[in-house]
Amino acid sequence: MRTLRGSLKISTLMATLLTVAVASTVAAKESSTTKTQRYRVELLPVDGGPDSYLAGYLFYAPLTPTGTVGVVGDNAADPAAYDPYTWTNGHKTDLQTLPSIPNWVSSGAYINWINQWGLAAGFATRTDPITKLSVDNAVVWTPDGTRIDIQESTETSSHAVWINDLGQVSGWTASTTPDSCSFGTSLARTQAVVWEFGVLRKLGTLGGADSYGEFINDLGQISGHAQTSNTPNADTGCPPFDPFIWQNGKMTDINPGNFGGAEGGTNFLDNGGQAVGFGTLKGDAEAHAFLWEHGKLQDLTKLGSLGGMTNSGFNVNDLSHVVGISYTADNAAVHAVLWEGTKFTDLKTLNGDDCSEPYRINDKDQIVGVSFSCETGVEHAFLWDNGRMVDLNTLIPADSGLELQYGSWINDAGVIAAQAVLTSGPAAGTSRAVLLIPDGDASDAALGAPADRSPTARVAAMPARASSATPTALHTAEGRPNPALFKPFSPNTLIGVPKSAN
Repeated sequence: MRTLRGSLKISTLMATLLTVAVASTVAAKESSTTKTQRYRVELLPVDGGPDSYLAGYLFYAPLTPTGTVGVVGDNAADPAAYDPYTWTNGHKTDLQTLPSIPNWVSSGAYINWINQWGLAAGFATRTDPITKLSVDNAVVWTPDGTRIDIQESTETSSHAVWINDLGQVSGWTASTTPDSCSFGTSLARTQAVVWEFGVLRKLGTLGGADSYGEFINDLGQISGHAQTSNTPNADTGCPPFDPFIWQNGKMTDINPGNFGGAEGGTNFLDNGGQAVGFGTLKGDAEAHAFLWEHGKLQDLTKLGSLGGMTNSGFNVNDLSHVVGISYTADNAAVHAVLWEGTKFTDLKTLNGDDCSEPYRINDKDQIVGVSFSCETGVEHAFLWDNGRMVDLNTLIPADSGLELQYGSWINDAGVIAAQAVLTSGPAAGTSRAVLLIPDGDASDAALGAPADRSPTARVAAMPARASSATPTALHTAEGRPNPALFKPFSPNTLIGVPKSAN
């Protein structure tokens, strides 16, 4: 009996300890998941003019794993031109622009991407001072800012879009042949290209006249889009084009015929060989998001959507987790969404906003982007982490004197490149590129925004929105989805306001 009682006591004790251990583990897990990173702000300088902007292709700020970032500042002499520089640990390196030549003056440059060694790719511009015609020239910059021209002398314009860690560059070049359906910045026929070891190589097309190179990864794969014929489509008025992957000297159509429509392209290609993008359906009134990996394409919209007409994959991490956009069922708003395998998540919006858009997901599944009003375009930068969306403005010091508009990139170290507007001082109202540097954890109690930043206060200042209102810029006059929304875009696109940055 003594033994039985002793066993019962031990069993009871172990059960109690087990209960406490489990409760402690759960509490610790809950505590860890409710903590959110705080950030200190590094304000990136202007370069002669009043503003500084994050550079980058689409809305992907060129931020390296080690924290070097590409920035452009207003040119003091020419407000329409940008002066590019890189910023590394507080050190600013100006990048060379093109020298002026007879009848053409140098008019700035732009950085699209930077590899981990500090090599930057982009384009420099010359302008005819009389006609104001501008022509872009693909260039690469060394870490000390020295410019290397990579455009062939026989071409009229070109862009270096992306550069991998081996120094290979993807992009496009334009000829003198006129083409009203050109993919480039001028109405001339474009060809996707790769520049490697000092040699520029054209990649060809999928059967039509034009192609456009975008991303290149460390495997040497290039993604982009190319025309599949020269016959205009009845719905779009231009020849159809499909997304491609180029590797080992061959261009492959990764979504033949898209999803029945005439348009499709890639929005990102990562180092694991995963590409994401969009394809339109028959009639080009709808679009589906896709993930391509291991030679196979997956229709993500079939795995989950918000029920609206347009879905698109914007970015992907090495875990094959995809962020993108999905229209709501009434087609009145667009939300940031996440596809993880077969799991679909609506990231929703910050309080008071009806729209949101993601830009980057890192390998820790942290997502940055913008939550905004579809009616006014008012923007609020967000971080999505541990299953929730948080206003980045609540995670920086309250006396920073700025309002974060959107987060463009987050690297795996958690450093965020973001765009902001100054809210105090003599330069109030001007734009600044910023870096957000991780600086400890913030508890839930610390996430309450200052009164002048609270979503409720911002929404109160917005015009009232009728319940039946539909942002017309989400659609063309013919009722089709706005093609600009298939790729990462500025919220101001929805209200027809030009965006000077990007």
